[in-house]
Amino acid sequence: MAQNASPYLINAASKPYLLRSFLMFEGKKRTHVISVGTPEKVNYAYDLKQGALLQVWRGDFMDVTEMWKDRGEPQLAKPLGTVLPLSAAPALAVLTDKDAVWPDSIAFDDLLNKGYALDKSKMPTFLYAANGADVTDKIAVQNGGTALSRTISISNSKQPLYCRIAAGPTIEAHKNNTYSVGDKTYTIKVADGTKAFIRKTQNGKELLVLLANGTDSLTYSLIW
Repeated sequence: MAQNASPYLINAASKPYLLRSFLMFEGKKRTHVISVGTPEKVNYAYDLKQGALLQVWRGDFMDVTEMWKDRGEPQLAKPLGTVLPLSAAPALAVLTDKDAVWPDSIAFDDLLNKGYALDKSKMPTFLYAANGADVTDKIAVQNGGTALSRTISISNSKQPLYCRIAAGPTIEAHKNNTYSVGDKTYTIKVADGTKAFIRKTQNGKELLVLLANGTDSLTYSLIW
């Protein structure tokens, strides 16, 4: 194929586009990633083996040239547009106390993927088991594309679990359950009734919520 051949670019049309691929994030090839492009051009990438929302971006969806051209040996998908990197760490963890260090990963065999379910608009809710709990993780376009909402629900949990909503060099609390992360890089709005707290870490700050054992859930919006 000629070197000047057109790249392979994909976008969501009338329904979300779900793409399984390898993805580079923080200098590492992530091998169990699903990226979701939406008709509203609000897109995200999710690590299925960590339950981690890796990154979000607006605009065009994905360059898959390295996947589809010349048999796609690298198998890398490349997001189009300006990417907002978030975290490769798991969203949920068991901590000995509220000051314990957040784990940077879950061992491969300690998270059991159970696939995903599609709603009416064909947006996925991810299903998995980890930390002794069943988990559903629904990420959806909110208010016509002004934000993404995320609802994490646990069931059959025999112990409380912490959820890390955000991590950054700075996190500041504002009115109406909103928090600015970094130099106002993005904003988190936690649903009413959810008790989030900010804690200091070696690298900055984190925004956490404690989920009760048994069945519990939290919802927040990511605005950028």
